Formats: sequence, C-alpha cells, structure tokens
Amino acid sequence: MIPLKKQGDPVVSGRPFARRKSVMKNAEDAQIMADASCPSTGDSGQRIADIQPNQDVAGTFVVEEKQLRTTKNGKPFLSLKLRDKTGSVTARLWENATKAAQTLAGHKVLRIQGRSQEYQNEIQIHIQHMEPVPRDAVDPSDFLPVCPKDPHALWKALKGLLQKVHKKPYGELIRAFVSDKALMAAFCKAPAAKNVHHAYVGGLLEHTVGVMHLCALIGTQYPSLDQDLLLMGAFLHDMGKVHEFTYDLVIDYSDVGRLVGHMVLGVEILNAKIAMCKDFPEETAVLLKHLILSHHGEPQFGAVQSPMTREAFALHLADDLDAKMNSLDDILAKNDDPDSLWTAYQSLYGRYFYKGPRQDGPSSDAPDPEPPSAPCREVRQLPLWPGVTEKGRAHDDA
Repeated sequence: MIPLKKQGDPVVSGRPFARRKSVMKNAEDAQIMADASCPSTGDSGQRIADIQPNQDVAGTFVVEEKQLRTTKNGKPFLSLKLRDKTGSVTARLWENATKAAQTLAGHKVLRIQGRSQEYQNEIQIHIQHMEPVPRDAVDPSDFLPVCPKDPHALWKALKGLLQKVHKKPYGELIRAFVSDKALMAAFCKAPAAKNVHHAYVGGLLEHTVGVMHLCALIGTQYPSLDQDLLLMGAFLHDMGKVHEFTYDLVIDYSDVGRLVGHMVLGVEILNAKIAMCKDFPEETAVLLKHLILSHHGEPQFGAVQSPMTREAFALHLADDLDAKMNSLDDILAKNDDPDSLWTAYQSLYGRYFYKGPRQDGPSSDAPDPEPPSAPCREVRQLPLWPGVTEKGRAHDDA
C-alpha cells in the first residue's frame, strides 16, 4: 500500500536529538541518528507548564483545538486549546469572538497576551490580545514534546536486544530493517501515541525498547516460550506508527493512520522486508504478523485478532505494562500538589491515584550510615519465612 499524502512532512524537535558525543559503533548508526535530528532555536516566550493562577501570560502557542461557542445568554465566545512542548492549556476569548475566529482561519500558531485564572481546578487563560503567527516564522521544536531519554542510548539498547535473537531466519530480516536508514530514522523520531503514553517525539523508540526489555525478562522466566519470536514481535509490534502519526507543530494522526491503523501498516512493512529475505519461513512470517495484529489484546481495545499463542499473550501484557507505567508516571508528574497525597480524578482509569507521602531526601551533608558488623541477635532468631527457622527446621509456636 502506498501511504496517503500526510499533513506535512514530519518535523521534530532538535534538543534531545541534538548532535552530542556519539555512542554509535559505525557510520550507519550515526547517519540514522543524524537523520533523526534537527537544529533547535531560541525561546518562544512563556511556557505553559510555568503558568500559575492570577498572573499575566504572554507567549506563542500552537492551536490544537478551536471552537466557536455560545454562553447561556447566547453570546459567542472562542474556546481554544493551546499547546507547547511542556503541555496544554484552555484559553477563552470573550470579546469579538466571531470576527477573531474568522481571522484565525488557516492559522495554527498564535501569539497571545492575557491573564491566567483557576477554573474547576484547572488553569485557564482569559485572552486579552492575540495575533496569528506565520508558520514559517516558528520552529516546531518549540512546541513538540520530546523524549526525556538520550535517543543514542536507546538506539544502542535496541541493537543490543536484537543481538539476543539467534535463530537463522531472523538475522536477514533484522538486517533488512536496520539497514533501511530512512525507516529507522523515522522509527527513532516517531511518537508512540497522540495522547496517554509515550506521546512525544522519540516515544516510539523508547516504548519499543521498554517492551523488548520486558519480553527478554519474560523469556527468561518462561523458557518454553519461543524467545526469538517474542523479541522480534516486540521490535515489530508498533512499527506501523512510523506512518500513523504526523508531528509538525502538534502530534496528530495521518490520513492513512486514521483509515488503516498502525497494525495493518506494520504488517505491510513486514511483508516488504520479508520479500527481501531469501526463503523466509512462511509459518514464521504468519506468527510475526499475528503478534503485530493481536498485541492490543482484544478487539474492543483495537486488536485485529485476539492473542492465540503464548508469545502473543506475553507481548500483549508487556506492551500494556510499559504503556501504563509511562502513563502513570506522567499523571503523577503533573499532579504535584504538595498538599495532597492523591492525584486529581483520572477519567481514563476511572480512579484517583495515591501519590504517597512526600519523600524528602537525606541531607547531602549527612554522613553515610555505617552498616552493622553482623545481624543483631533478635534478627538472627527470626524465622526466614513463616513456619521455618533460620536453620530450616519447622517452626511451631505451640
């Protein structure tokens, strides 16, 4: 399938992909990471993450959503969702809303001045002045969220995990993928999602490495699994996301991403690479496709097929765990109210999350505690687990 025309070529942030001391072992790796980079520019004004209630706001932001609405009294107002690389915020324009909406048609970037306020426990900006900014006058790296981890280290980890795959038919397939510099550069840049988990430039690489690490551990715990098949499935499971998303100013779905989806796109990429391999086993190809098509678990969660092999079950669980842990980390980071042990209600999960008491680290001036020379007598006399003493004899309180 030839992908439909995307909504602009992907442009990504340069800061985490800026050229730094390389950890690549060869020129091909260095070229892939260079293709995944772009230069960064200067400051675009106030950051959304820094906005507090009851302060003046001035900055340049991307318009992620725009809606002309009316109050209960029938007065029109403009509702905007503004975004930069640090987050998003709701903004309202109450005066001349209809005319402003017409002026903004076709523009994705705004320079605004206004005043922040708290409404229903969320920051909202009351816009006092705004003007459109030409697209070519801004750098997308000022607006796109980016992976917090070093992409060079992630790429090195990915290649190390692929080296754990030993069976003969996979070697040629791995080379077909890794030697495709354009595909791998896109793979290193792409987000893993628009929202929820790893929703930033470089998120797909980070998520894939996380899932592969989990699958490697699962394979160690359950040696009867086909560990090579499982690791290859982890590497390939989200490969179609290189075509599913666009990331010019904001992360969004491409046309082909909405119409086809990353699982089918991933199978098509796999088919093209298998065609480059000599005598690739048909059964192995089918099992790899099943891993891609079933990794969401059940059809109600987007899976094309339910998992029907042990490896497919394992991959689904690893994928789900890595996605949820990243999502929860983000929720906890954004709910940093020191006066509350709980997050705000999370509608996606249908619950609050407990943050726990604030952990104040030890003073940097405090000396390290000295370890005991030997366990105290009270500790030595404790059973190792209920019913067994240190010497391994049955323990009977009677």
